[in-house]
Amino acid sequence: MILRNKLMIALAAGALFSSTSCTNLDEELHSSVTDEYFQDPENLVSAVAPVYASLRSYYHHENAWGFSQVSSDETLVPTRGGDWYDGGKWLQLNAHTWNENHPHLKGLWEAPYQGIARANVLLEALEGFEQTEDVVNTANEVRFLRAFYYFNLMDMFGNVPLVLVSQHNGDTPASTRPELTQFIVDELETIKDALPDQPAYGRIGKGAAYALLVKIYLNGGVYFQDGSKVVDPSSDHLDKVISYSKVIDGLGYAVYPDYLETFKLANEENNTDYIFTITYAADDPLGNHGNSWGVHYDTHKVKGIEWKVPSKWNGFSIMTDRYQTFDATDTRINQFYTEFEKEDGSIVQHEQELPLFDANKTQGVRLMKWEPDPGADGVTWGGWSGNDFPLIRYADVLLMHAEALARKGMNGEALAMVNKLRTQGNRFESDSPIADASAHFTQLQNDGKVNSVLDFILMERGWELCWEGVRRQDLIRHGKYLDAWQNKQMENDPDAFEEKIDDNGNTYKYWLPSQGKTSDGSHRYLYPIPPAQVDANPNLNQNDGY
Repeated sequence: MILRNKLMIALAAGALFSSTSCTNLDEELHSSVTDEYFQDPENLVSAVAPVYASLRSYYHHENAWGFSQVSSDETLVPTRGGDWYDGGKWLQLNAHTWNENHPHLKGLWEAPYQGIARANVLLEALEGFEQTEDVVNTANEVRFLRAFYYFNLMDMFGNVPLVLVSQHNGDTPASTRPELTQFIVDELETIKDALPDQPAYGRIGKGAAYALLVKIYLNGGVYFQDGSKVVDPSSDHLDKVISYSKVIDGLGYAVYPDYLETFKLANEENNTDYIFTITYAADDPLGNHGNSWGVHYDTHKVKGIEWKVPSKWNGFSIMTDRYQTFDATDTRINQFYTEFEKEDGSIVQHEQELPLFDANKTQGVRLMKWEPDPGADGVTWGGWSGNDFPLIRYADVLLMHAEALARKGMNGEALAMVNKLRTQGNRFESDSPIADASAHFTQLQNDGKVNSVLDFILMERGWELCWEGVRRQDLIRHGKYLDAWQNKQMENDPDAFEEKIDDNGNTYKYWLPSQGKTSDGSHRYLYPIPPAQVDANPNLNQNDGY
């Protein structure tokens, strides 16, 4: 707790650096900090905090999380009367019709580069001081964070400038996606075993480096290609996924026997499932808005829990099709809710059917994966909840391990790995006939819902990792990101409605989900580079298709 508090205090101070240029920060560090300063571990926490602070932008509906979720088959932001049209920006992500003028591309690009700039400044500063064990360990931590920020840029944009110094002219040519991926891999491979086995909560350790490498190697058929091509990962990469997953197994991580316990505020400090985490506090600007995006304006209680987060935006919902893939005996269905209690005690239902346009205020199943943070009560507009967000969980590693086994033709072992997650985590009711992964796969195969164990593992990832910002990556890797899915278009199907009668006897159209359309090309695997960046850098070209 002490280390967590020190880091959060330092993060608050780190927020002050957000408007400071790299040049000024560099000069301050070199001119006013002595060797003695960096010999004090507490000062190292303060020095590294601004680099961590840039992580907070990831879990944001207008940044990486939103681009990952809303462009997938999992999350929908429908228009509700005059709400949530917002110039069409959500519809564009949903329908895969975005262009280079999407208003949030700027933040998607600048947020990780802010973290990279802070990392470069600090690494240069640390090089100038006595290389004590604490200084070296901190440098490795910062190298990981810089590699992650480049991973995020590479994943979203493909070819971007690789800048490793604090002073530059802004005209660095873009490295190719394979070159960036190789740089990230090389950095992680170099530092992975020098990181601590048991880091302080919220800090980077060996598990995070190995887990990020597992994710990169599993996506090797995407990341080591140009942005328009997806192939199967190589056998060597799959072997890395399997061997590195076993290393993580030996580091003491475990899934919780109750799914929702994973995300409880009380379990954050000693969370056995969280490997790489963004820490938040119920304060402005140290919190997040995650528990505001979907909750209805009139919500007082959900499942008996008082919703004290002050801002309620009534926007985001899970797609009807995705929700209906959850079996009633799957305990992970409890992350959703289909009704809420108003302050007067009356119960309001959330209808499952969710259209793209003209949804009413209650259509769409909502999510309460992270419990409302009572500390957010009375905090300024925006919610600013303190729920931490996992970038990589142990459960994710287990399923990546299973997928690698399946891709190598080891289907029995792959299903056994899924069962390891299901058994340890009590993911199904004990008397469920499909609690066993093999039985569940057979049922879905007989029903024509999956064709292979690999398809089944993709579904399992959707059930386990719903709303955690991985769905876009998963769909791309499995070759399904360009497929048609529910509501993936810019308008409602003209015949997708029912006639209903309201309480006053008036007839109205109750819109239903649309069938959806395929994407218009493989350029959708990447997002366009913000035009301002292309204009400012003569050596940076726009991505193909934009």
